[in-house]
Amino acid sequence: MNFKPSDIVLLHGDPAVATFDMLEHLFVDLKPELEKARLYARSSSPVLIEASAGPELEMIGQAIHNGSDRKGKSYAVISLSGLTNEDQNRILFGDPRMGREGALMDCNHGTLMIQGIDKLTLPMQSQLARVIRTKRIASQTNFAQYRYIDVRIIGTTSKNLTELRNQFLFRSDLLFTFRALRLRVPKLKKRPHDVENMLDFYFNDYNREYEMHHTLTPHARETIIHYPWDSNIMQLSAFCERLVLTAPDVVIHTGYVQSLLAELYEQDSAIYVTENSASMEGSTAQESPVLRHILNRASLSEVDSMPSSTRSNVVAASIHSETTAPSALLPHIPESNDIYRDLIVACLRKNNGNRKLTAQELGISTTTLWRKIRYYHLE
Repeated sequence: MNFKPSDIVLLHGDPAVATFDMLEHLFVDLKPELEKARLYARSSSPVLIEASAGPELEMIGQAIHNGSDRKGKSYAVISLSGLTNEDQNRILFGDPRMGREGALMDCNHGTLMIQGIDKLTLPMQSQLARVIRTKRIASQTNFAQYRYIDVRIIGTTSKNLTELRNQFLFRSDLLFTFRALRLRVPKLKKRPHDVENMLDFYFNDYNREYEMHHTLTPHARETIIHYPWDSNIMQLSAFCERLVLTAPDVVIHTGYVQSLLAELYEQDSAIYVTENSASMEGSTAQESPVLRHILNRASLSEVDSMPSSTRSNVVAASIHSETTAPSALLPHIPESNDIYRDLIVACLRKNNGNRKLTAQELGISTTTLWRKIRYYHLE
């Protein structure tokens, strides 16, 4: 495939330069979605892109912006993952104490891409839905005052928003607002033509960067193209860089490609799983009776007064000891008027009692989650 200068600029990550013509040239397998995106660009309504985070996402967002009458106006990308409700509010709606108007007003008459729309807290979902519906933002200092706003929002997610809605983690009004104009970007393993194009680009690009002259045998090239890539083009880019840097010969054969794929994406995971499992099984067998007694009987103050190493073991044991059966997980806990408590219960149910995954999803530490569970009597 022949790459134009504009393709090189685009794939090197320059902001807001992508157009639909560029993307249709590079991503052949995305043509049906790009055709829909071209039509969506004519609207000012929110657009939802379902895909793993990656360059393709941002390129499609740029193309929608540049394919609309908002081209040349403000365009920004923000991520609210892992932020508290207060921090999300400051980023979206501004902070009058700091003289900041927020991302929504910064992109007035333009486009704002919110990566990980599923990470919005429920209060922020409510406020965003209201802004989309009324096209107004209330003043941070005087609620009787408001400003009109004209911003197109592109939300991205790698989660199933319908499932989150069923678990009361995503608002129905916001879901149906975004879902009307929806795009889906398949993983790279379902896009063999795109893998072929991106392989040519990244392999030659890294050859130039590191002043190498590597070539791939036809069978080695086919091995890479048909490998089940589980992510996006950044995974392929990283693989090509490693391949070019460490290939022992100028001509790269199938054997080396297969060994590198196994090292990076297969054997690596198995090593960690084996070591962690063996380590945790040993520690659980030796310590779980004592730690279980501590977890069941100790008060929060007693746990806080423990030495740090002991406290870490207590928390680890509470997370990694035998997993609660899904059928027995919080079976008789009704919903309450405390939204934080109900959110914790919903996340625990979703993750089958796995506290580590629940803490990660809530954006808090495992220690904080353990304290909340004790505080709300959710044992």
